[in-house]
Amino acid sequence: MEYESGSKNFPLWIMSDIEPSYLEAKLDGPFDYRHPVRHIVCTSILNVIQYYVYQYENRRLAEENIYFRTTISENAEKPKINDVIWPGEVMEDVEKIKSDINRYQPAVILSFGAFTYEILRRTDTNNTHRSYGSWTPEELGGEFKACLNEFDIHQSNIFPLMDRSIIGWKFLQSHEQFVGQKNADYFKFAGKKIAGILNKYRDELDIWTKPT
Repeated sequence: MEYESGSKNFPLWIMSDIEPSYLEAKLDGPFDYRHPVRHIVCTSILNVIQYYVYQYENRRLAEENIYFRTTISENAEKPKINDVIWPGEVMEDVEKIKSDINRYQPAVILSFGAFTYEILRRTDTNNTHRSYGSWTPEELGGEFKACLNEFDIHQSNIFPLMDRSIIGWKFLQSHEQFVGQKNADYFKFAGKKIAGILNKYRDELDIWTKPT
């Protein structure tokens, strides 16, 4: 099973800790387009992004080139939710991710889930380590807004997003906490904001479909 797809040279990366299903032998990887978890995690945001970039200038993301990557390798065991100290195998994966980010310098990294965000935070030695279970939807939303405000086209910008836990029974509360508003729609809020960044830097980002 392949744990990555797309092109590392593409300026937009999507990362998650999607796990293989029991049908892994019949799938190309966790991000196989037929895999329902891909759509639970990613599609709702990507659809909104595609809508708003098209509304702006009749453009669409070259979705087939987006680099999708799972955060840890098959041999690494995911740390427990409250662990701050992680096993060596996971930290080796953190170092591999850090090396690839430094080498390919994607402009936008969409980070789905608290575990993925904490992994990406640990690629920067200046950040204090936390357990991924300590990240609340409200805090992830605050980090997302900070990334919007501090966006720099000349470096890799990590946008924390929520993962499949949004389907839990507290999903409405999660929407409100991430956005910071009553009756909020997290998918529309986050997708529209990301589309705004992509539109703003549309001429510097080679992420668009080409005419056939």
